[in-house]
Amino acid sequence: MTEALRNTGEPTSILLSFDTEEFDLPREHGVDISLEEAMKVSIEGTNCILDILERNSVKATFFCTANFATNAPEVMKRILDGGHEVASHGVDHWQLKDTDTAISKDILEEICHCPINGYREPRMFPVDDQQLEHLGYKYNSSLHPAFIPGRYMHLTVPRTPFFKGKVLQIPTSVFPGVRLPLFWLACHHYPQQLYRKLCMWTLRHDGLFVIYFHPWEFIPLGAHPEWNIPRLIKHNSGEEMERRLEKLIQSFKEEQANFVTYTQYAQSYWGL
Repeated sequence: MTEALRNTGEPTSILLSFDTEEFDLPREHGVDISLEEAMKVSIEGTNCILDILERNSVKATFFCTANFATNAPEVMKRILDGGHEVASHGVDHWQLKDTDTAISKDILEEICHCPINGYREPRMFPVDDQQLEHLGYKYNSSLHPAFIPGRYMHLTVPRTPFFKGKVLQIPTSVFPGVRLPLFWLACHHYPQQLYRKLCMWTLRHDGLFVIYFHPWEFIPLGAHPEWNIPRLIKHNSGEEMERRLEKLIQSFKEEQANFVTYTQYAQSYWGL
């Protein structure tokens, strides 16, 4: 532990989010899947997430693809009726295009009847912040500053929020110093007592904890060998992941942390 604990007396914030896309994970492993089946998986997983959030009275941000939002109107209504935020996650999670930032914003605003302030590029790929600023986005959460060779190696960028132009960058939280990843996959694999301790230490250090999950994590992926999902990903999915998320939420509550949407955080702490 190379950095001193943060102790300012300010309230701590949890930015909990979900990348809510059509379930295209099998395609990454050579298996075709229809949009109908992909949406069935994502809808079931999202409803499971919403049940957990409702039971624990916490708010979250749902980064939705336009594809998901168009094909799941009932779920979108439930997200909005629950007081959660909708942000953009592009158009089609599998086929990325330069026009996705603009098209997805238009489609989501038409469906949700409210401004779409945030963007996250699928798979945390880089995105043009000048384009986001031009389109009126307030924040970008497409950065994972973790030490993961071959995937995320953004070791020179800040771990905590910062501006690029007028767009607030909200990176996913990593453990201070060594930049150990604490994202969804870590929640699946780390010993849970250790994992929660690392999360709480990071929260106290930064005064902020940013984390994301996916709806398909809450589906028993091991029951579907036809999807060819690697064990690394399907480990502890389904009901076990429900328990892990719920326990993590409860641990944050014990720290008296505030669950806020990304827009609420950007407005309260950065004046956006």
